[in-house]
Amino acid sequence: QFERHRVLVRAIALARVPCSAGAMAELSADTRGQQLLESDRKLQQARSNIMEATRTALETEETGFSVLTDLARQREQISRTTNQVDSINHNITQSRQVMLQMSRRAAIKRVALWVMVVLLLVTLVLVVYFLWIKKK
Repeated sequence: QFERHRVLVRAIALARVPCSAGAMAELSADTRGQQLLESDRKLQQARSNIMEATRTALETEETGFSVLTDLARQREQISRTTNQVDSINHNITQSRQVMLQMSRRAAIKRVALWVMVVLLLVTLVLVVYFLWIKKK
């Protein structure tokens, strides 16, 4: 701003416009006053921009902390869920083994039952044969 003022004063001097010292001082005072007002306005605008940026940064930081908290909570929930799924998988595997053993035992019992039925029938046939047919 000061450089602008110097350039303006030089331009007036180079133009060789006849002006009095009072007019020059008045022009210089007006220019300085305008420059001060412009500088003050720009300073206020810069302060406003800094305050807005600070507010935005704080809101962003708060949002970031909130997101991090949510992510930590979700990570714990996923970890618990994974542990539960592993436990359920283990229980299902054990249950499958028990069911397989039960089905094997049932098959063995069915075979044994049919063998006994066949033996009883053979025995019955032999008894009938020896008692009634052999006697005659």
